[in-house]
Amino acid sequence: MDRNPLQGSVVPFARRWHVIQEIDLIRLMQEYRNRLALCDQAEAIADGLPARPSQPVITAFLTELADRVTKGERADGDYLRAMLLNGRDDALAWILLDHVRHRHMADGAAARELIAAFEEGHAFSAPETLGHMLRCFFSSCRRAVDFEQLTIIALAGHRLTAEARALLVDALADGVAA
Repeated sequence: MDRNPLQGSVVPFARRWHVIQEIDLIRLMQEYRNRLALCDQAEAIADGLPARPSQPVITAFLTELADRVTKGERADGDYLRAMLLNGRDDALAWILLDHVRHRHMADGAAARELIAAFEEGHAFSAPETLGHMLRCFFSSCRRAVDFEQLTIIALAGHRLTAEARALLVDALADGVAA
């Protein structure tokens, strides 16, 4: 029996993804949209420096940063492995999935540094440094989302339905336009 990482329960005869449909990507795509919205918030704060955003904006940003990035560093790893490896042992697949995992870990580390800077109260004493930290975070986070989407396209290949492929391609195109 395989474990279903989405529900945390044991599922007999859990399917292997012979075909990856649009519905299989919905949860991931929503997570990408949420992460990219967080990147937009970080960019808005950086663009507004040296002005300090209101406390509710900072609080909301830090809460989302902690919930979305630091707690979610490894949330989708099992799901991606199950979907993309499809029971095979492929060196390229493992390497790409390791890259995805390391990018999530790097984003988590950057998020923890930002949270510490804000919580210690010295974030706005050096606006150039804060701006650099914010820009490094949102640039890296956006690249991680793009890389993860490209990994899905590369590893799922012909197993993606036309709709699933279009969903990923549209998301990548939106990332280029942003």
